[in-house]
Amino acid sequence: MEKAWTEHIGPGGERYLTSPLLDGAGARHLFSTRIGGVSRGAFGGWNFAVGVAEERDSEDNVRENYARAAGIFGLSAGDVCRTYQSHTSRVDFVGEPERGVGVTKPKFPYGVDGLVTDTPNLLLSVRSADCVPILLYDPVGKRCGAVHAGWRGTAGGVTANAVDLLCRFGSRPSDLLAAIGPCIGPCCYEVGGEVRDAFPARDAGLDGCFSPCGEGKYRLDLTEANRRLLLAAGLREEHISCANLCTKCDPVRFFSHRRSGPVRGTMSAFITV
Repeated sequence: MEKAWTEHIGPGGERYLTSPLLDGAGARHLFSTRIGGVSRGAFGGWNFAVGVAEERDSEDNVRENYARAAGIFGLSAGDVCRTYQSHTSRVDFVGEPERGVGVTKPKFPYGVDGLVTDTPNLLLSVRSADCVPILLYDPVGKRCGAVHAGWRGTAGGVTANAVDLLCRFGSRPSDLLAAIGPCIGPCCYEVGGEVRDAFPARDAGLDGCFSPCGEGKYRLDLTEANRRLLLAAGLREEHISCANLCTKCDPVRFFSHRRSGPVRGTMSAFITV
């Protein structure tokens, strides 16, 4: 049985989680909670996006929240490179020129939901508020990756694309470690038949991640779907760590789009080599 993930308290009171698998390999990473930070109101706590609704957080608050996260690694907000998420299956290899993109420099001019790198102290960031944050680490080649996988990205293969890109730059699937962070659980994630139909077209094994819960309705286990995709991409079963924490079920620790709608904060996962 996998060990429970570890909850830590940062220097400013920020609470975050780490995977025991990645901890054991010396991977510098964290999955944020909503606890800590400087944001207020509906974004209250450690929020990493200004939002898209009429009510928004300030850019200054968000930048400070990034600075606090980066400080845990001994880095600054200018060392972060964050995705520009639009539920794509695109993954980019980033390096020194992308340091600060999305935080202290302009965001990517196109949708990108995964990042991989071998640049030391370049802090990759993906955001989530029910979607799946996945961190990848190669302890042999010293490379890492961060992936945002909603149902569209999962069905489109964004997770496998990140593995493929790491391997193009020299990693081996059997060496890679993966941590699948807190996300909406099958207890709370009800979808329609159109979502279910999008999955078997890619991999029939993903059909087992759906369970019927009414006429034309299913509960989807996004953690399990991404775990299966990682296995299909060549990762070893013992090299995959799952938080198995539902963001909708835990309003104290996590923001959730399904629970609160568009006026709410967003967590972030970080990793660097």
